[in-house]
Amino acid sequence: MKKILLTLVACAAFIFVCGTSSFAQIKIGHINTQEILQLMPERDSAAKKFDKFNAEITKNYESMTVAVNNLIDTYTKQKDSLSSFIQKAKEAEIIDMQGKIQNFKEVAQQELDKKQTELMTPIVDKLKKAIKEVAEANKFTYVIDVAGGSLVYFPEDESLNLLPLVKAKLGLK
Repeated sequence: MKKILLTLVACAAFIFVCGTSSFAQIKIGHINTQEILQLMPERDSAAKKFDKFNAEITKNYESMTVAVNNLIDTYTKQKDSLSSFIQKAKEAEIIDMQGKIQNFKEVAQQELDKKQTELMTPIVDKLKKAIKEVAEANKFTYVIDVAGGSLVYFPEDESLNLLPLVKAKLGLK
């Protein structure tokens, strides 16, 4: 009986030691990718290109809106002097133009999203590569992005912030 108890205690101790030693191998780090992205000069360049593209689209949208508003104003002023047939034709023209503006707005939003993805993908890929290289070089098991907002709590004193290491890897100050 004593042998069995001693064997069970030895097994429990072995399992405990093995279990805790595997936990000791896990190394967790955290980073705020939004903070790094704000520091990357490529982001500023991409933002300027995006703003220029957005301004061009906005200018066209505003021009179309002014044109339809002018058409509506003209129609409203002349409505009483127009025949029923002409009134219907003008109303159809206004409705058609409003439909074109709505379509332009929807397509423009898709194009803006596409342009933002096109401009930001290489920058985000560069950041991900730097994070991966830093994590591998420093033997991190996990790296958590705290910018995502999904992390409710983490003990900052037990998690290494990779921000300075990744900034150094990217040559940022």
